[in-house]
Amino acid sequence: MKRAIFCVLLPFLLIVGIMAQNSHGADRLQCVDSAEPNSARETAQLHQSPHGAKRLSRHQLEVAWTGGKAIFKDTPPYNEPLDGLRWVYCGYSPTLKLHLIGKRDGDLFTGTLLDDRTGLRLPGGDPVLFSPDRQYYLAYEQPDGLDGEALTLYKRTGTVVWKGYNGILSRDGKSVVVNSEDMCDMRWDSENRPQATVHLDGGKKLIVTLTQTSNGKREWLPHVQK
Repeated sequence: MKRAIFCVLLPFLLIVGIMAQNSHGADRLQCVDSAEPNSARETAQLHQSPHGAKRLSRHQLEVAWTGGKAIFKDTPPYNEPLDGLRWVYCGYSPTLKLHLIGKRDGDLFTGTLLDDRTGLRLPGGDPVLFSPDRQYYLAYEQPDGLDGEALTLYKRTGTVVWKGYNGILSRDGKSVVVNSEDMCDMRWDSENRPQATVHLDGGKKLIVTLTQTSNGKREWLPHVQK
């Protein structure tokens, strides 16, 4: 079952698809747990789409962009909660010119971004957090049963920069050093790098930054010792 992200961002239970700005100046798009296909919340967001969006049928969603229309079709089985493919319209950001369409693909809770200017579909998540310069974004995905979220850093074009876990793993990747509940207040530093506050034992806190090292890899630095 999808787990709300209490520590990673500001409070999760916002109105569906609202474009918000956190205290660090970063933009985000997200759905809420009550955002379901054909729900009242989805209907309200469909009405706010800039070029029109609607349900063509119970299992088919149409979203218009500047130069055309995009169709999102569910796939069966329709009545199995962790099987098949389901889409839900979560809202539009006039700042980023992006639509967020929530996606439940089997046991994976994620999302897709639709570029309103080009019609391109970009890999997304739920939620999606943009850097202040809007050239990068972090996307969260929740595989059902996973303790924590998968986290991907993208360029604005949808190119993957880094893939990891919403937490910190040991250097050999075999154990969890910091779990997702202790990886708090995700934000961006002045160089548009992801940054978070880690809660350590004894009430201590440490600020870590996703940093590209000399070997080209990205790591959360400084290293956390537990």
